[in-house]
Amino acid sequence: MSHWKSLALVLGVIVAAAAVQMPPAAQTRGPGVIAGNVKSADGRPMEGVIVSARAADKTFTTSVFTDRQGNYSFPSLDGGQYKVWAQAVGFEAGRAEFALAGGRTERNLTLTPIKEVGRIVKQMSGVEYLQSLPQSTPADRRMAHAYKNNCTGCHTASYTLQNRWDARGWGVLVDLMAVFPSTGEPVPAMRPTPERPGNPMIRAYRDELAEYLGRARGATELQNLKLLPRPTGEATQVVITEYDLPRTDRPNHFDDGTDWSMGTPSRFIGRAAHDVWPDAEGNIWMADDLVPGRTFAKLDPTTGKVTDYALKGEDGKSIATHSVVVDYVGRVWATGHGNFVVLDTRTGNMKEFRRPAGMRAAVGGTLDVDSKGRPWATSLNGVIMVDPDTGEYKHYEGPPAPEGLCGAPCGGWGTYGNTVDKDDNVWATNPGLDRVLKIDSRTGQVTAVNLEPLVMPEVTDVDRQRRRTVRASQNSAPPGHKAPRRLAADPNRDLVWVALYTSDRIARIDTKTNQVREYAMPTPYASPYALAVDKNGVVWINTMNHDVLTKFDPRTERFTEYVLPTRGTEIRHVQIDNRTDPVTVWAPYNRSNKVVRLQFPAAATRQTASR
Repeated sequence: MSHWKSLALVLGVIVAAAAVQMPPAAQTRGPGVIAGNVKSADGRPMEGVIVSARAADKTFTTSVFTDRQGNYSFPSLDGGQYKVWAQAVGFEAGRAEFALAGGRTERNLTLTPIKEVGRIVKQMSGVEYLQSLPQSTPADRRMAHAYKNNCTGCHTASYTLQNRWDARGWGVLVDLMAVFPSTGEPVPAMRPTPERPGNPMIRAYRDELAEYLGRARGATELQNLKLLPRPTGEATQVVITEYDLPRTDRPNHFDDGTDWSMGTPSRFIGRAAHDVWPDAEGNIWMADDLVPGRTFAKLDPTTGKVTDYALKGEDGKSIATHSVVVDYVGRVWATGHGNFVVLDTRTGNMKEFRRPAGMRAAVGGTLDVDSKGRPWATSLNGVIMVDPDTGEYKHYEGPPAPEGLCGAPCGGWGTYGNTVDKDDNVWATNPGLDRVLKIDSRTGQVTAVNLEPLVMPEVTDVDRQRRRTVRASQNSAPPGHKAPRRLAADPNRDLVWVALYTSDRIARIDTKTNQVREYAMPTPYASPYALAVDKNGVVWINTMNHDVLTKFDPRTERFTEYVLPTRGTEIRHVQIDNRTDPVTVWAPYNRSNKVVRLQFPAAATRQTASR
């Protein structure tokens, strides 16, 4: 995010910074407080249990965590008929229903341990599945990484690993994954053929993956479960609000990841918002790449109301969007149908900036806006920009792949992540090449910052050969590949931060020297997808296989993971509202039709800083 956008988010709303941010209708109108204690069946208090509350007439759920003594307390909530439930992996959920009419209502809950291994497995997150796979030998550890790198680029590991098949069945699924992203044909036609063999990297690992997965998730249930510890300390000092995001074409599915015992839900109905961005009034704007009749959506956090905006394309259908940014004058920009689209929040007018006929480079992937209000997006092996005043497009091509890498059949190299730094230089990622591109705002020169392969003892000569000869991407790569996916600029410092998707790391790039420093994520197999940098220089990271939002403080080099109340979130974007103090964090769930907000009580933040 550029420094101009950061400034725009701060100006005009300073008074909001003094308020402790709480869920909708909680700041002045709430007549009651829900509190209580959570214990296990043996009477011991349970720390780090997620406790959620939802009123019958609301479209959002509020969640908090228990402290060391097992106590929980919600911020003030509107009166009404409430359901309250507490969840922890390995335990039956504790539930209560009651009317909140004012004052303080206490409900103590007891969680009973689950004895059946299969039912515990169903509750697990993607990283817990991955860490529980057989890994006692280097060969098995290699295949666990090969599975994570090639079979979780479009969905969390828990979606497939919650099921069991023999080697033949897993082979069929790998074949499906190899062709699915590249075809729009009906499901019966989604199979490899000589004319359409599918993703070359996935195909290269096909037989090895089928054998390993058939052995790991076949006839016998997982036994050596690696369950993550529940949150403690700072990680419990958060209020989480999850807003329903209704679809215009069908009702939301009953299984939206709220009940962990049901496992990870299907994305067929749950997919909607891809990116989110707050405006200067606190509204949340969303890009949607699936729901018919929705080009943009706006969420009012005070009420939970969602308003849809549809812009028709040349084909007469509503333009689907992938990435969204609100610029410093309040325009909402998005990528869609290969062109930029924009919505003026003051007038409600929408416009598509169509590319010149015959222009091969197309708007895709993600975007950002520079200080002049020009949107930039990824395109082919480079970035593409449009001048809002003239409608003129310009494309900046990245340098070719290093000689000898992948070879001629690989074709062009895609870009995915995109950001603009505080000096208006544009940065983009080449996930398949393990490199980041920099476009100088003054000269237009494009240079590459190359990332060194990850050193892993499990990597074999076969993997190194495939890295040289088979085209990789953010969704398919050999062990040892890093696949820089999305990135974000620090609004106040000469830094760009990059999510290294397949290596479970984040990288910091000095924008003046191009020097790179990497940091390992706290939980292996998390798969960092995107990140955002707040006004204090703190980095916020979303992950594909881990149902958390992660904070990284560069000053202390400390990570904090905030566990989310939904299973199978599949977050593809995270953004910050810098108007508040502490900042507010927003992200869309791309599998379960929700948008999440994280708020941090100011008192808790001060206490943490003083320790």
